[in-house]
Amino acid sequence: MGRESTRVYCAGPLFNDKEREEMALIAAELEGAGYETFLPQRDGLELSRCVEDLVRKGLSPEEANSLMCRAIFALDVYQVLRGCDALVANLNGRVPDEGTVSEAAMAWSRGKAVVGYKADNRSTFGGQDNPLVTGLFDFRLCSRISEITPEVARALDTFQPPSPQQVREEEISQHVQLGERMWTVLKDGRSVEKVLGVITEHVNQSMSV
Repeated sequence: MGRESTRVYCAGPLFNDKEREEMALIAAELEGAGYETFLPQRDGLELSRCVEDLVRKGLSPEEANSLMCRAIFALDVYQVLRGCDALVANLNGRVPDEGTVSEAAMAWSRGKAVVGYKADNRSTFGGQDNPLVTGLFDFRLCSRISEITPEVARALDTFQPPSPQQVREEEISQHVQLGERMWTVLKDGRSVEKVLGVITEHVNQSMSV
């Protein structure tokens, strides 16, 4: 698989400018080496802004929040499981961001190459990171952004996907299909109104089954 056709999901905390800057640096490092990336802060949906847009269009805050939570989950599931070939997880923080851990676990469980990065000395267990987290990365963590690209290449070259599993296959398939439809809309213009139409249609179909 050539780098030009390999897409990497960049997972990490996005709650302040410094965190977003670090995630942008990780994506830029990978892109500079020829990889494509999915960077949620750039390519995904921002919950609060989308909810505000939907409320202005007439939805109640509760309805808008419910739809966008479903949308964000589906889009991320699609990108992690179908849209991307590998995942890089930024684990910086007193504890890793829970969304990042969830995305890394999804990728690991479905046979994706996963790479962990942590430059933060803080840890939960007296100098040791939680093995249930580091185990997702074969207990290998990059400590510098410059180490990430070579580790992604190594992981892609050496990783052997497990035999396909049927655990939660139908449920995962539904989320992936919704996420894929949303991504098609987003690529063509990032119209929140069109995304809402896709989600509403999906919900109505699910309820009629």
